[in-house]
Amino acid sequence: MSRTMMDLPFAQDPAFIQQLSENVLVGEGYHPVEYNGEINVWKKGTGLATAMHFIKLEYPEPGLLRLSGWVQAGIGSVGGKERALSGIVALI
Repeated sequence: MSRTMMDLPFAQDPAFIQQLSENVLVGEGYHPVEYNGEINVWKKGTGLATAMHFIKLEYPEPGLLRLSGWVQAGIGSVGGKERALSGIVALI
């Protein structure tokens, strides 16, 4: 599994952070999916014309949001390996 991960501390209500995150993801064209048994994963793209983009939201401890992001090139479930984000996208 090759993913870019970052931990973001927060002081707000976790439900507020979850709703805010989901609003941003939906606005950017992502939709929730189950990915290899994982929950809280959001996907954008089909793999046909563009790589599939994935973002996962986790709360490993109170007051901490862990964002994981990766891309996968290919079609559907035969999309190949996960690739960590690189360059400007990983920096943001």
